[in-house]
Amino acid sequence: MFTLSSPLLLLLSLSLSFREVFPLPSYGGHGPTEPVYELGPVISTNFPDPCIVEYKGMWYSFATSTTNSGVVTNIQIAQSTDFKTWNVILNSDGTERDALPTAPAWVNMTAPNTWAPDVVQVDDGTFVMYYSATTLQDSTKHCVGAATSKTILGPYRPLPNSLFCPLAQGGAIDADGFKDWTRKSSGWGYGDGKADDSGWKNWHGGNHNWGKDNTWGIGWGSISPKWSEGGYTGQRYVSYKVDGNSIGHGGICGNTVAPIVPTPILLQAVAADGVTPQGTTYTLLDNNGVSDDGLVEAPSLVKSASGEYVLFFSSGCYSTPNYTVNYAVSSNGIKGPYQRKGPLLVTGDDGLFAPGGADVLWDARHIVFHADLGNTSAVRQMYVGEIQVTWDGTVLI
Repeated sequence: MFTLSSPLLLLLSLSLSFREVFPLPSYGGHGPTEPVYELGPVISTNFPDPCIVEYKGMWYSFATSTTNSGVVTNIQIAQSTDFKTWNVILNSDGTERDALPTAPAWVNMTAPNTWAPDVVQVDDGTFVMYYSATTLQDSTKHCVGAATSKTILGPYRPLPNSLFCPLAQGGAIDADGFKDWTRKSSGWGYGDGKADDSGWKNWHGGNHNWGKDNTWGIGWGSISPKWSEGGYTGQRYVSYKVDGNSIGHGGICGNTVAPIVPTPILLQAVAADGVTPQGTTYTLLDNNGVSDDGLVEAPSLVKSASGEYVLFFSSGCYSTPNYTVNYAVSSNGIKGPYQRKGPLLVTGDDGLFAPGGADVLWDARHIVFHADLGNTSAVRQMYVGEIQVTWDGTVLI
């Protein structure tokens, strides 16, 4: 155990089985707390850069492309009824179901390389998938695209043009959708400072009967998707990484030889459809040079029940033991500045090697990430866990 002074804390018990931790006071002193844990691998095959979605009592994860017996799956899908036991979804012939079976014309499909999907539901009920793919303009670089579906399993139909494609800066990868909700809904779980802390169990179990009006207590997965992702309506954003290490000057992951190229995590407002950019792009974080192996990536932005913004990200080169799950916090709004408070997971924690590529649900509690099988990135397996964001001034690991 060690202690750090911090306005916002992330707690994670690192264990390949459930580990109870000393109960902590929840935000505002309301309600009990639940154990935090890490569990896995819950998918033992190659399932890199997973994202997490909860919809109508089911858990879903989408992951980077893979090839099995010569068959390419652009975007993998897995599902779970309890968040702990997962199955990759297969077709009737035993091949993996592909959430994005058809790529748009801008994607270079001679060497398919579709990375790091994220799926959100927008206010009209449509599901939007963000993904990265190599571009025909330059096969050494990726751009961010989007695809939509009326159902969570797809198939997702791609938009004809890329969303973000700054090729002169190295391209773009690792897009993550976020809604800056304006009114918090039920389903936040213990310690959200509201009287209806029991609402989490009803929502999570798929029994969406709070007996309340349509302006409070409607949670994600209920009647109106306007309450999706933590609360009612709100500005939507996409965060993503400018892949500057793809034009670096050499070294680990191409960017540890001076001069170090920027790899900023950017924030772009989008319209209610989730795919139409609006206004100015803001930089949330950049690499700290060689100490980060010249990169930060895999952003996942959440807003805590109390209104703090937490940016999860990875630093270090993915194919080395330097890869981490990290996080930074802003107490001054979504644009920051963000102060690093991590790392949260590093090589050696409970035998993990190169943990990274994390995604955190809007509840700022459920997390998925990958870690290498053995000490090679050829197979990156999915892990799950629950974290806590609290205000008691201590970080316990």
